[in-house]
Amino acid sequence: MTVAIEMGHTTAGAPATLDLEELLATRLLVQGNSGSGKSHLLRRLLEQSAPWVQQTIIDPEGDFVALADRFGHLLIDAEDHTERGLQVAGERARIHRVSAVLNLEGLDAENQMRRAAAFLSGLFEPARDHWYPMLVVVDEAQLFAPAVAGEVSDEARKLSLGAMTNLMCRGRKRGLAGIIATQRLAKLAKNVAAEASNFLMGRTFLDIDMARAADRYRHGARRRPSGHGTATGRGLPGSGARAIHGAGTGPLPPSAGAAHWPHGYHAAQRDPAPDASSGSDTGRTRHHPGSAAARE
Repeated sequence: MTVAIEMGHTTAGAPATLDLEELLATRLLVQGNSGSGKSHLLRRLLEQSAPWVQQTIIDPEGDFVALADRFGHLLIDAEDHTERGLQVAGERARIHRVSAVLNLEGLDAENQMRRAAAFLSGLFEPARDHWYPMLVVVDEAQLFAPAVAGEVSDEARKLSLGAMTNLMCRGRKRGLAGIIATQRLAKLAKNVAAEASNFLMGRTFLDIDMARAADRYRHGARRRPSGHGTATGRGLPGSGARAIHGAGTGPLPPSAGAAHWPHGYHAAQRDPAPDASSGSDTGRTRHHPGSAAARE
């Protein structure tokens, strides 16, 4: 059965949809300056796909924590946990098929990179029997896979870049589909960006960022209003680049699937969620009301 994620409409007025099965096999890169609609697009994708597939969100700004209330995602505040604890949490989330939001808000750049790397590495730990499909969304991906060294330590950069490279290069065979979003394509490591077979480009101003995209994708990039962009890839509408008009920036109505499965993908498809702090050094894990863990 084909699951189509509605993103908006094309310039011809036809629905612009994303094929979830193809997305799981081919990965996605979203580029656009601040205010271009990236976060809204990611929320739309996550809300509509929540009934069908497990999700993990690496959230540096706390923009996606509301998913815990609405769809039962496990909310993990990274600043409350050690790197080892987060690695264990990532592994257990995969084994027990629990959707999770890793909230990195409040941490400095160095610790955001270290903790994100630890959690992502944990997703690779389970045995093959647990390689179920999972969408792994990384917002502000240039923070975790920088093209050049910055103010963080070399060790932190190597850990984070290695985890992001694993996600985009090795994740597919393990059921992990990377969805990465960035404001600055030029600041994102090329070997990470190159693995995405689907590309959405929103409003982009800087020549250095547009130069990283093919000429046919960057046409009119400076003039695009918020929520508008160009899309191309196997999982996206049409066989070539298409202009996409977003569906606005307001709150989204519940999808048809979510109306039937208010706590995310069907309960029969997953085991009970564990407490991520149980038996590990993670300290305290915060579960929002309605989350799978809180219901245990």
